[in-house]
Amino acid sequence: MKAKWKKICEQLTTANTDFEDFLDNAGLSLLSIKKSEKFIKSWNLLKKSAAEFDKYIAPVEMEIKFPFHTQEMTEMWERWKNYLSEQHGEIIRTASEQSALEHLHEISKGDEKKAVHFLRFAMTKRYKNFFQVEDKDVKQPAKGDTGVGSDF
Repeated sequence: MKAKWKKICEQLTTANTDFEDFLDNAGLSLLSIKKSEKFIKSWNLLKKSAAEFDKYIAPVEMEIKFPFHTQEMTEMWERWKNYLSEQHGEIIRTASEQSALEHLHEISKGDEKKAVHFLRFAMTKRYKNFFQVEDKDVKQPAKGDTGVGSDF
């Protein structure tokens, strides 16, 4: 999402430069400039809105310290973030992501297999959050039951 937003901002900047160049060099009459004031006002509001929205898309950058070491865990974490976006419409931000990783590391006691299990369990049940899962919490499905509910 950040990459798409960056591209939109670049396009807005280019369009703004082109627009200002047009206004400065088109030789417009005072009447033409007067008639374009409504458009100019709308354009300036669009630029202001984009600048205000930018803080939500591109928050303060911080480096994520990934506490796990295997490729499987790296891939599972990306899968978890994609799941949150797809299933719950949530984008995990940097500070929240770091805290979630620290929490996952803590509840799994650094055991990557447990961490993967916790994430898979939450995704299977379509939960919005992951948590420590004990063996007693994992109920075996009845015969013929897949353990996955319907969205209908």
